Amino acid sequence: MKLTRTAMGASVLAAVAFAITGIASAAITSTFDADSDGWSAIGDFAAPVQWVPAGGNPAGHIEIPDAVLGGVTFFVAPAKFLGDKSAAIGSALTFDLQQLISGGANQFNDSDVVLTGNGITLVYDLPTNPAIGSWTSYSVPLVASGWTVSSLGGAAASESQFQQVLASLTQLRIRAEYQTGADTGLLDNVSLVPEPTNVAMLLLGLAIVLGVIRVRARLCSS
Repeated sequence: MKLTRTAMGASVLAAVAFAITGIASAAITSTFDADSDGWSAIGDFAAPVQWVPAGGNPAGHIEIPDAVLGGVTFFVAPAKFLGDKSAAIGSALTFDLQQLISGGANQFNDSDVVLTGNGITLVYDLPTNPAIGSWTSYSVPLVASGWTVSSLGGAAASESQFQQVLASLTQLRIRAEYQTGADTGLLDNVSLVPEPTNVAMLLLGLAIVLGVIRVRARLCSS
């Protein structure tokens, strides 16, 4: 019995859909298009995390207004970003930030991204503060280089420490406050992207499936 072109086409489409689904499911994301997706806040904030359905990059986003009481405010990731994230080592944490301020800029530096796990805290300093009134996109490499232990002035993180943290991640924080004085921090499009080798394995699996389909097609037509 011959494998018809329609049947073969359907098989190819099914294989492609399977691979795309696998790649998409490997990424952990918060687009904030429908709600705050479980994100919370820690630090000096005037109100809990607020979901705003418009003004994001694009669509919805979340924001935190500063209480101006001292301290630094952070967005805190929900449970889906935590746990064993060893597979993400070598990839990146990506997100968009924006800040809104009143008056002149009076920026300060601090830890911008904080990872905690296995009793170890690692911090990362972004190359620039987010733009005022517009979105800035960031891609933070998930490798030990560039991360320090406990504070920006701490020792450089080792590969072993980085692996320990990602193996049992208990907290992921992204800084929301960059201005001394009143400000509001905005966050959008957070993604813990799949590790490149995992994507490669999915694509390899797709290639194998397509190869099997071609062989079956030749055998059935002979």
